Amino acid sequence: SELKHGRVAMLAVVGYVVAESFRFPGEIAPGLKFADVPNGVAALQAIPALGWAQMFFLIGAVDYYGFLGDFEIGKPFFDDETYRKRQLSELTHGRLAMLAILELLRHDSQN
Repeated sequence: SELKHGRVAMLAVVGYVVAESFRFPGEIAPGLKFADVPNGVAALQAIPALGWAQMFFLIGAVDYYGFLGDFEIGKPFFDDETYRKRQLSELTHGRLAMLAILELLRHDSQN
């Protein structure tokens, strides 16, 4: 559970930072361009309710049915010591990312 939350937090931090400098071309919904959606917490109000429903059900389906499961292709092979070190490193980075996304949200909410 901590590993999954850490991975989500790492993706959230990257997405939060990238949105400050890059926008997709086109529209997120009819009449709403990606460039018109504000950054951070303000984006919660700008996305239509149907968009939130789509995200909610997609994430729920992926989590429930395990579409993004355990893939064997592309996994590096390490000895046991290196593997444990990499697992600990991923957990540590995930913990740091959980704190980072909370701080980004707190900072954005207060300003």
